[in-house]
Amino acid sequence: MKFKFLISALFFSFFFINTVAAQQTSFVKSQIVEASADEVWERLRKLDGLEEIVPHLLTDTWLIGDAKPGAGAKRSCTAPGTPKGQASYTETITAFSDTERYYQYAITEGTPTKNMINSLRVVDLGYQKCMVVWTSDREGFVENPQMTEEQFNVFLTMAGQSIVDGVAKLHSN
Repeated sequence: MKFKFLISALFFSFFFINTVAAQQTSFVKSQIVEASADEVWERLRKLDGLEEIVPHLLTDTWLIGDAKPGAGAKRSCTAPGTPKGQASYTETITAFSDTERYYQYAITEGTPTKNMINSLRVVDLGYQKCMVVWTSDREGFVENPQMTEEQFNVFLTMAGQSIVDGVAKLHSN
């Protein structure tokens, strides 16, 4: 009887874990930067001006209203081809730490996703080097006529790599 219960429990756990994992989509991109972690974080912590890092993906980014960098701030981002001053998508900063050189942001408008959370972290490697790590997690994709989930995943993979590469390029001298 105990063996039958154990087999049933293992089957349920395996099925449940695989079902939940299949719904979650995650990406991680990283890049070593030839600059101190403090220098890189000082630029990233401002939360706006990302068009300097990825000019082919963004033409403008700004904090909404009188927001200061930190949790709760909202950021608008404009992609190429979008009229000036109009946001392509909006993000909310959900976690922010100067001590850990980290922030997390939720995409709240403008992407075909469910519960998309991205983050940027700067890891101190010593000797005037650091690593920038970008992550993206989402629970689902919203079917739409503009792009398939596969196309969105390709775009997101390219965007994540462009962000970490752009930070490295911005700090290379």
